[in-house]
Order: sequence, then C-alpha cells, then structure tokens
Amino acid sequence: MTQQKSFSNPVAFVLGLSAIFFLVFLFISGVVLLKKPTLKKDGSLTSSSFFSQELVGIVEIEGVILDSKKTLKKLETFEEDDRVKAVVLRLNSPGGVVAPSQEIYEAVKNFKKPLVVSMGTVAASGAYYIACGAKKIFANPGTITGSIGVIMEFVNLEKLYEWAKIHRYAIKTGKFKGSGSEYQSLKPEERELFQEMLDDVLLQFKEAVSIGRNLPMSKVSAIADGRVFSGHQALEVHLVDQLGTLKDAVLEAAKLAQIKGKPKTISAEKKKRKWIELLLDDSLTKSTTPSRFLGGSFESIIERLFSVFQTIQGSSLQGAQSVPAVYWIWGGGVLGRDLAE
Repeated sequence: MTQQKSFSNPVAFVLGLSAIFFLVFLFISGVVLLKKPTLKKDGSLTSSSFFSQELVGIVEIEGVILDSKKTLKKLETFEEDDRVKAVVLRLNSPGGVVAPSQEIYEAVKNFKKPLVVSMGTVAASGAYYIACGAKKIFANPGTITGSIGVIMEFVNLEKLYEWAKIHRYAIKTGKFKGSGSEYQSLKPEERELFQEMLDDVLLQFKEAVSIGRNLPMSKVSAIADGRVFSGHQALEVHLVDQLGTLKDAVLEAAKLAQIKGKPKTISAEKKKRKWIELLLDDSLTKSTTPSRFLGGSFESIIERLFSVFQTIQGSSLQGAQSVPAVYWIWGGGVLGRDLAE
C-alpha cells in the first residue's frame, strides 16, 4: 500500500501540473486570438478573424487627397474577403486632386457590399465628392463639409525675379504651352481657357452630387459655389443623411449587412512616415505639379519641402490660410494665388 501511494502521488502531481499549463495556454491563446482584428500589409486579416466571421471594415482617408492607390487597395481587399460584410469609410480630409477623388468615388459607388461614410472634423470638396458614392452619409454636427467647387492656383514671381535680376523664358510649341508659369502673369485668353476647364470639372462634381444624393441639379447648383456647411446645416440641405459618430456609422453598416449582435471592426494598419522619407519621395512632388518641366533646382527643392509640409500637417496651403476644403487640380506654383491680381 505504501509503495502504491508513493507511486500515485507523482502521477497525480504531473497530471495536475499539465492541466494547469493547458489552461494557461488556452487563456493566452484566447487573448491573442480575440484581440481586435487588423488588416496586414499583404492584404490578409490577422488571426482574430477566426472567431469573428462577420466584420465591419474601416477605411480611413486623412489629409489632402493626392493619390488613390492605397485606398483602392483597401477597398478591394475588404470587398473580396467574405468575412467583411460591410465597410465604413472614415473621411477626415479637406479635399484634394480631382482624378484620385473621382477614382475613389467610382470605387465607393460600385462597391458590392454596404458602405457607409462617417465624416470626422472635415470632409469637404474632393472628400465630399467621394462621400456621394456611399449608401449613407453620417456627419457630426460640427463637421465641416460641402465646398462643392473647383479651384486652380497660380503664383506670379515676376517681380521677385526682376528684383533678383533673374530672367526666365521658355521656348514652346504653342501659345498655351506653359500657361500658368510662375514667371509671367496669365493672359486673358489663358484665363478663359482655364475657366472653361474648371467649369467642366465643376459640372462633373455637381452631377455626382445630384446622382448620389438624389437631388435635382437646380438645388445642387444653388449651393455649388464653394461654400462650406456644418454637419447640422448639411443635413438640412440633404448633403448628409444623419448626424452621428463613427460608432453610429459602424452600427448602421452592420444593420445594412444584417450582422447580428455587436459588430466587430477591422481597420488597416498604418505606419507614419518620417519627414526624411517624405523629403526623398518623388511621388509627392509629381502628384502636385502641372504637366510641365519644372526647371531650376531651387524651385524643385522648395516644391518638395512644401509637399512634405503638406503631408506632415495633413492640410493644404489654403487650409493654413483658414480657407477650408481646397479642391486642387494642380498647384501652378508653390506659394499660392496669382500675385498679379
């Protein structure tokens, strides 16, 4: 009896210890697997999606819209993943370049799953253009939105070059080639040409608002003069559907997707870039300059530094001048309006 007792105690001890380790393993695994799911850089979901097959994806657009590739990639990933049943597009942007805004708008409009827009501090101009493609738009009462319009900016450094005794000139193949160059004022026929182009782009913008918000063109034209609205005002003129927070938008997206219970969300991982990386990135200046050669190293350096400043601050030059919601076609210069006006 004594020998049997001494033999069974170690076995019971080992079994008990193993059970404890197993329970600890299950606890740690549960904590790891049940953490908030995220989207990896390769487009796949983290392991947390194993426990949640019905997710609401969150795509964020922040700062000046200069490019559409990253946003389109995120939308495509969420659209193709069966575990993501709906998407909330969180907008916190004063606007941006025309073409990328239009590309994202088309992707939002044609998205195959329920997509709801949630507006943050500001969602104006190009950002509002994008919002018009959504199933439903939420805004906070104090959100700045609207700014349905188009702006093209130039800079005239003619007097500065004259003071510095610098003479700039160009050899060109047509009278409109190089229009908007910083070393000369705009001629009347050049202003007329640019105005016609702006009017055409504005018409595209108004059509998107009219279709997306189900408003007659006459009502859209009445407010398409660049004015901005608070979220509360935007609701009154039917530019947004409902006042609410990001959480409200998530709940609405889950409702549209018929997700039962409290919805789980998935958002993309974001990595902040250092200022030196931004300075060395050619894509920043390429996306904000007109389709012409920018001669002179001084101008190129200033342009790049300005682009880095824009990206770090998450706002445009006009934003810094307290004029919200710029809808850029391009920056004809780096310092603002035509000073000859």
